[in-house]
Amino acid sequence: MKKQALLALMLALTLALTGCTLVQKDAAVDAATEILRLGDAVVTKGEIQEQVNSQLDYMTYIYSLYGYSFDPTSADAIADAQDTVINSFKTQLVSQAKIAELGLDELTAEEEAEAQANAEETYQSNLDYILDANYADSELTDEEKTEQAKAELEKLGYSLEAALEDAKETVLNDKLRAEIIKDVAVTDEEIQAEFDSRVASAKDTYENNTASWTTAANNGTTLYYTPAGVRFVKQILIKFLEDDQTKIDAANAAVTDANSKITEADSKVSDAQAILDDENATEEDKTAAEGDLAAAQEELAAAQEALTAAQAEAQEALETAFANIDTAADEVLSELEVGADWDTLMADKNQDPGMQSGITAERGYAVSADMTSFDPAFVQAAMALENVGDVSDKTRGDSYGYYIIKYVSDAVEGPIDLAEVKDDLEATLLSTKQDSTYDETIQSWVDAAEFKLDTKPLNN
Repeated sequence: MKKQALLALMLALTLALTGCTLVQKDAAVDAATEILRLGDAVVTKGEIQEQVNSQLDYMTYIYSLYGYSFDPTSADAIADAQDTVINSFKTQLVSQAKIAELGLDELTAEEEAEAQANAEETYQSNLDYILDANYADSELTDEEKTEQAKAELEKLGYSLEAALEDAKETVLNDKLRAEIIKDVAVTDEEIQAEFDSRVASAKDTYENNTASWTTAANNGTTLYYTPAGVRFVKQILIKFLEDDQTKIDAANAAVTDANSKITEADSKVSDAQAILDDENATEEDKTAAEGDLAAAQEELAAAQEALTAAQAEAQEALETAFANIDTAADEVLSELEVGADWDTLMADKNQDPGMQSGITAERGYAVSADMTSFDPAFVQAAMALENVGDVSDKTRGDSYGYYIIKYVSDAVEGPIDLAEVKDDLEATLLSTKQDSTYDETIQSWVDAAEFKLDTKPLNN
């Protein structure tokens, strides 16, 4: 019996081991199942599943970073990932075939070095992202953090070796792209048509809205049409002294606080009065409302008194602040009166950052009568100047100090000169045309390619 039992056990173990071997072999065979073929190039089930899983893992990870859930097991998610991966492989196979056909598949030493450098940079960038996202507050050592971050990248199917393969493929695809778009050009007629379209659009937007035009102009936007009634001015700002500005800000905050309390007290008064005026209110409710009304009225009176005091303090702080910069502003005006160069004086005396660099420093602020983005006192003084070259007196601003404004030029109504934007338009149109030519060419190759595709094994 013992001998028979031993033989039975050995047979069971043998069958078990044989079964394991067969399962492993079947898994390997299954992974090698052909899904997509173009000529001699084959994409297997294992390759597609690896990319699908990587994409699903990546989507899960990205969603989790922003606090959202993503179900990588859902049929729709898997189907979408499979479609994306298969289409990507189709493009890859076609591109590789064309690269070989055109003799572009050999990398020079310089191209190899470029790929290596790009791979290392990309890998490090992804590693840094993981470190910042997951290990910023970790107590692990830097070495431990790095190792765990690398493990996370590996889990996502990303390694330095994979980055290098991607980088090499990018270099080859760049060579293919260069070959595809080498004859793409933009004609003068296309540039003119684009220019005319942009002029028409800008005219429609700004012809009756100079305020929007001035905002866009001051932001450095290229504007293809200029409406009437716009001018450019420069200013020398004499700012309040720092201590005075602090006092003004504190006083203005007190005004705001008092106004808030008035609004709150007004609401309480209205609520209490509504109960008193309500014929259906009980005597008990009306008695309580009378008390609430009296308290609210007292609260309102106190808030109004506080507002009056805060307004007086704010005005006093403002007057003191202006008095403390009167001499500095008068000195600027005096220097201008005796012939000082405006730009030199502006560079020396001006305290407005907007007049110290950028397009506004070069040509001045764009202003129009209807603009609301600037201090009304500044706009009114700027538009009151009658002739180009005129300079205003010192003008009290609402927030910063004194404005001394020079009328620099009028913005010329009508379309911008094509010569000013032709190079930029050509570059933009060329880039767009190159992109569309490349995309259309690749897609035409994909559409014409004789792929053999069988997705059924992916569902098993």
